[in-house]
Amino acid sequence: MITIEKKEDKPLLDREEVYAIVKEKVTPSLTSMQEEIANKLEKKKELVVIKNVYPRYGKQEASVVAYIYNSEESLKKFEPKKKEKKVAVEEKK
Repeated sequence: MITIEKKEDKPLLDREEVYAIVKEKVTPSLTSMQEEIANKLEKKKELVVIKNVYPRYGKQEASVVAYIYNSEESLKKFEPKKKEKKVAVEEKK
């Protein structure tokens, strides 16, 4: 279960920064969190980038920082290529 804590609009970077809390027994995969955030905010899954996941020691929750871009052009412009490879590898699992 993902709860959106805060959203910040960043017009210069053409994206929104989303801060969320994930409450699960096991921290979900990046792709499942990406899909769930996209569904909750009614955005395309391809435009959502999970930047950081911070599990909380002793609790069954994690803090998540995600970026939601407004277009694919801005996504390609600002995101490093390594992140794309990491998501592709995780989808194969």
